[in-house]
Amino acid sequence: MSRNTHARRRPGRRSAVAAGLVLAVGLGVSTQVAAQAAAPAKASATTSATASAKASAASRSISGFNGDVVTQVADFYGAYIDAKDDPAGPDGALSKALRAHYLTPTFARQLAAWEKKNGADGVLRAQNVPARWTVSEGGNGLEVVVTLTYGGGESPTTTTNLVVKLDPVDGITGIRSTNTAPAKASAAVRSVSGRTGESVTQVADFYGAYVDAKDAPRGPDAALSKALRAHYLTPTYAKQLAAWEKKNGADGVLRAQNVPVEWTVSEGRSSREINVTHTFGGGEAPTVTTHLVVKLEPVSGDVTDIRTTNAR
Repeated sequence: MSRNTHARRRPGRRSAVAAGLVLAVGLGVSTQVAAQAAAPAKASATTSATASAKASAASRSISGFNGDVVTQVADFYGAYIDAKDDPAGPDGALSKALRAHYLTPTFARQLAAWEKKNGADGVLRAQNVPARWTVSEGGNGLEVVVTLTYGGGESPTTTTNLVVKLDPVDGITGIRSTNTAPAKASAAVRSVSGRTGESVTQVADFYGAYVDAKDAPRGPDAALSKALRAHYLTPTYAKQLAAWEKKNGADGVLRAQNVPVEWTVSEGRSSREINVTHTFGGGEAPTVTTHLVVKLEPVSGDVTDIRTTNAR
């Protein structure tokens, strides 16, 4: 999944970050060391796009931008598909929390009525989950096109195109089917693609939705944060992370006390180790970067460890 350019952002969401330096806290990494190691120069969209393109050429890499509507819809659909496709069975708690966070209350009720009438999932417009999905810019800044691909292998391939409409602050106000395919990916059209069940995609889904929950316009969404942690973390590691947070006074998933403005998820040394890079600050605030390694359980793919690293 490649997120290489900035699309339109929700207004006013970055003011808290721009007002002060992030307090990045990691295992063995203090705020002072992180700040000293960070480059003070502001990262431009061109620089970010170039770095992301280079990373994609070498290994699978996914970049997200906090407040970007394409990123947010990709976070929603990615995490929602993960919840529906959980090996242990659909995760109803996470699905419910995601819908409560990303859908407006009015549209949530409309969607429930549609589902009762049609006997299918209203978010996916289907009775099962896609094998692949793509989120692209729509005709305007508040419409996003979602393409869901079902089947593959020995099964026939079918494609569903949806238009997702958003309110700048409140979230998704409509999902409708369309026969119009999204514009082909180019430097001018922002597009995000995911693969159901793939490690890099799942970690990106987790971190993207988690950042959205922490940076909700009306305040942190504790219910969604809790549901995401319950879904993606093993129970044993969830307890270890809670103990780490109590000791360090920071969020253990992000290894910080606030949220990043940009992040990148990429392949690690193996399919069970994923690299996560967070960029904090920007604007008038100094830029601070933290590097994490996320370790996954071989069978379930759940997170068993998150650690800081100096590797670039």
